[in-house]
Amino acid sequence: MKITAHYMLAALLVAAGMQGRAASKTTRTARQPFPEKGFWVTETAPDKKSTIVRYYAHSNHLVSETTEPGVLDIRKLSVRKYLNEKLRKELERDTTGQSALRLYELNQEQ
Repeated sequence: MKITAHYMLAALLVAAGMQGRAASKTTRTARQPFPEKGFWVTETAPDKKSTIVRYYAHSNHLVSETTEPGVLDIRKLSVRKYLNEKLRKELERDTTGQSALRLYELNQEQ
């Protein structure tokens, strides 16, 4: 009788362990889609009804700033893809040429 109880307990622990691993795989987030060049930054507007999005070519060159009419949830893959596509379009429209600046060119300017 004790052996049966031990087997039942072991089977219960194995089943619980398998369920925990299965649950962790289903809640896994999708891969982050990284843009090819530049980056974007989002900020919820003070009215909490819109989102301010800033598009940068590199760490210190602001390409543009726009206001999206709703609050964007950047945890969603579709929103990140949308912002990456808008970033690509903004970088294409950038006429200053700052987006083509390379790190090795910074030292030569001095």
